[in-house]
Amino acid sequence: MKFERFFYIPVVLVFLFVASCSGGKEKPSPRAEVNFLTLADVSGRTSFTEDSPDIRVIKNKAKALIKRDDIRAAQKTALANASKMAVNAMVQELLPAEKYNRHFAEIEKYLSSNIDKFIVAKEINGRKKIYLDQFMGIAASFKISRQKVLVALQKDLGLIDKSSGTLITVVTSKKDLDLSGMGFRFSDIEDALMNQIQTDLNQRGLHAMDFRNAITSFKGDKGKYEAYANLSKDQFMSMVAGSKAADVALNSQIEDAEAFYSTGLTLLKQLAKVVVEINILAVNQTNNNLVLNLGVTAKNISTARGGAFANSIIQVARKGGPNTDPAAMLTGLIKDTYMDMNKEFIPQVLKEMSTIDVKGNKLSPYQLVFKGFDDFRNVRRGIEGNESDDFRYIDYDNTLSRAEPSINIVLVRYSKKLSNLGDMVLDILDGLKLKAREPLVAPGVNDLVFEKIND
Repeated sequence: MKFERFFYIPVVLVFLFVASCSGGKEKPSPRAEVNFLTLADVSGRTSFTEDSPDIRVIKNKAKALIKRDDIRAAQKTALANASKMAVNAMVQELLPAEKYNRHFAEIEKYLSSNIDKFIVAKEINGRKKIYLDQFMGIAASFKISRQKVLVALQKDLGLIDKSSGTLITVVTSKKDLDLSGMGFRFSDIEDALMNQIQTDLNQRGLHAMDFRNAITSFKGDKGKYEAYANLSKDQFMSMVAGSKAADVALNSQIEDAEAFYSTGLTLLKQLAKVVVEINILAVNQTNNNLVLNLGVTAKNISTARGGAFANSIIQVARKGGPNTDPAAMLTGLIKDTYMDMNKEFIPQVLKEMSTIDVKGNKLSPYQLVFKGFDDFRNVRRGIEGNESDDFRYIDYDNTLSRAEPSINIVLVRYSKKLSNLGDMVLDILDGLKLKAREPLVAPGVNDLVFEKIND
């Protein structure tokens, strides 16, 4: 009997050991669907402010696949993705829709290798594991240099349309100032101011010219040049101001004032987006001191919303000695004047120029995430078959197609609201006899998640 008892003891021990081992190898229960977080669940506040006219603060959200449980690498990749999105948003503000849509692939390629030179600062405001913990999602904010992006679009990519992005400056004086007693002429002030403005704004990526160059730029079109070659400052500014045809100081050879006025407005919109008028109010000399008073106004003439958006009165004084050269005195006075304009007036002009756009909608990048669609090929073909001017199929990513549930991503471009994109995709799925929950739409999110509803 003792032998039998000793025989059963090791058998029981072996059984318990095997049971414990098999229990340790049990597969973990699948993650609950309620834990399926998306980019819409990622949030955070930025500490950035637009502390200079050149700085644009842009906030967005991005994600990256977590490979080999490397959270740090995924976060770095997500931040890089968000960086591209932020600079791309600045590019979209600066380019007309038609031009951006034609060149978005070229722009994307350029940004991929030059992104850091446009970003002044960046910070992560929030982070979470999303999509069943397969992705790292972040909310981030960036300080983007508007000027550096402008210069890149003009010089590196050659995408700044100078004919439609022109800023025209007119220097006027309603008092017919006689400056001969001071040793210079009014045209000296006019030329000095124009050179200062054109040099600075052209370096900032804008195309600035005076009204004379703007008119003679029509030389390539003989009919237009003959009609407008003798346009005076008074006529030009009358059209900008929107005065009645009867008040326009017309050239004697133009008989139909109304026709000239309406055609003249068309001319202005072809030539420029913004007109800056510098009105010299007074130039006074006391002993060896020189004082310049002027009014500056900037007006957007390219869109229906137009009108003056920047206005300032500037007074600048310059001290001189008994042997000071008048030309040197004037040069210093003009530089001081422009420095004063740079405090508020010029930054307002730059900001307005960056937001003016022609008609049209830009094709922005989005991601369509399909969760639980095992028949993804049909979905992808359905999406691809609905391309239009407002919607472009780009590519797809099926890295997680074997996950439980499956996750497949389609990369697209769309020119309207994100909510409209969601409705369009739901209609496509309905046409394929597939049902999905309405996707969550949230600010700063560039992806839509479609969860399949099984009957």
